[in-house]
Amino acid sequence: MDMPGRSDDHQWSQQHLSHYVEGDLSSRARRRLDRHARDCVDCGRGIRAMRALVRAARGLSGPAGARAPATIFDRVRLAGAGGSGSPSSQNA
Repeated sequence: MDMPGRSDDHQWSQQHLSHYVEGDLSSRARRRLDRHARDCVDCGRGIRAMRALVRAARGLSGPAGARAPATIFDRVRLAGAGGSGSPSSQNA
């Protein structure tokens, strides 16, 4: 059910899930996504999936202090949207 003036919340929320999980949203944006995810099964599932991905990535072994590339979540988001964000399509 769409609320007047909020028909774009789902699309906006989907585009900001990784930023939400990473803690990169302003408090106002975080509240907006919180409100939407309370009633949206897809966005609630997306938040849980992103958190699981972050936990799994932390468990990977690698050089001490190594960080994922800054664009990793953007690439994951692009791949999830059907884009060509797969590692084989991008030469690093």
